[in-house]
Amino acid sequence: MLKHRISSLLLLLCLLFLFSASAAIPAWALTTRDRAKQPLNNAAGYLLHREKTAGVLSPWSYIALAVAGRDLKSTQVNQVCTKMLAAATQSGEMNDYATLVLTVLAAGGNPYDFQGQDLIKKIQGAQLTSGKFADNILQGGEDLLNAHLWAILALYAAGADIPDKSRALDWLIARQHADGSFYWDATNKDTSDVDSTGMALMALGASGVPHDSPVVQKAVVYLAKAQQENGGFASWGAENPESCYMVIEGLTAVGLDPLQESFNKAGGDILTALLRFQLPDGSFAHLAGTGSNEMATYQSLMALTTILNNQTFFERLKEKGKTLLNPPQPDVAPRGAHFLVGNRRYTVVSGDQQQVKEMDAAPFIENDRTYVPVRYLAYALGVTDKDISWDEKTATVKLTMGDVTVTLIIGDTNGYINSRITSIGAAPLLRNGRTYLPARFVAEAFGYQVNWEETSQTVSLKN
Repeated sequence: MLKHRISSLLLLLCLLFLFSASAAIPAWALTTRDRAKQPLNNAAGYLLHREKTAGVLSPWSYIALAVAGRDLKSTQVNQVCTKMLAAATQSGEMNDYATLVLTVLAAGGNPYDFQGQDLIKKIQGAQLTSGKFADNILQGGEDLLNAHLWAILALYAAGADIPDKSRALDWLIARQHADGSFYWDATNKDTSDVDSTGMALMALGASGVPHDSPVVQKAVVYLAKAQQENGGFASWGAENPESCYMVIEGLTAVGLDPLQESFNKAGGDILTALLRFQLPDGSFAHLAGTGSNEMATYQSLMALTTILNNQTFFERLKEKGKTLLNPPQPDVAPRGAHFLVGNRRYTVVSGDQQQVKEMDAAPFIENDRTYVPVRYLAYALGVTDKDISWDEKTATVKLTMGDVTVTLIIGDTNGYINSRITSIGAAPLLRNGRTYLPARFVAEAFGYQVNWEETSQTVSLKN
């Protein structure tokens, strides 16, 4: 009886500990991502308090607060944007313009018309013939990798197109080092850098490059090797939270979980390493044993937000902008197409106009799926030649239109819409030297409605 009473008492004490309002939740009771909640709130609270007591914050602090869901109406973010516009206009630096776009979005403003200036048009107009976004909008330049990366991310967050997306990607991929890394100085072929590699993955993810592409896989292998046994990362010779942030954002951008698999070391994961730098007041130190650092704090805040929501900061800014922006869109006539099984002629419909065109191969049906030659399906949907790519080594076809990239592999029943894997239900086929794609999957990925007419054996596409 006594033993039973003691056991009951111990059980009661455990329950009281777990459910008491004043008791902290033990670490073992937290899910992986729950570990980010309170540190996130503490970091955001620190930055908001700092603005009230010490004055205006860095633009990136306001970006971090916005993506963390904090209301910026009572802050000085608008004054900061005004000052940034003056500085960017004078300097012409691409990094200044890209950061301004992101800050304007964080503030709930319109970068297509900010104080009478179309910031998006300025960035788009600075793309060089090589595909690189110029280091400086006024003076050009192709030396800075990060200028290219931030231009891509700013355009993505604003819901804008890259004028020549294929060349922009080609230029970036060509700057990858043999070990899979990238470096901020695009002319440097030898130096590896964790931060630059994480940033490159962000831009690759924003451009729709899937996680299993060679360029992403090489970068991920490099980062896995660079990670320390305690879960942390070092850049410029010292472990720091900013490097953790870059890796977290980069991996998330390409659809990988930064807290799982090869990035979960025996000594802890990236989140464990990041939190070692948080101070009691909610701020983060740049180096262990030092005081509060604003850059370390806002980058750590963005990392915590990304971990908690499994969504990058630029994806969250894009979602925020969708409800606030009405970017100028050209008037586009309704578009459609009709493909007849077994017939090499197809009809393209644009507004009230119909045009009959000729293919060099006819659509066919296999396993209850209608297959159309890739190039003619792309033309019908409005994809141009420069946005159609074929990699013979990997048997991969890629179609890009606007901010959507569809990637398909011959024989694979899975496809990618941007970096997200999706089941097709039918694999692309190679017949007589021609690549055929399942019409429905590709058309629907680009926002078209698909109708099948059994009697006439016709597949119709309409946007």
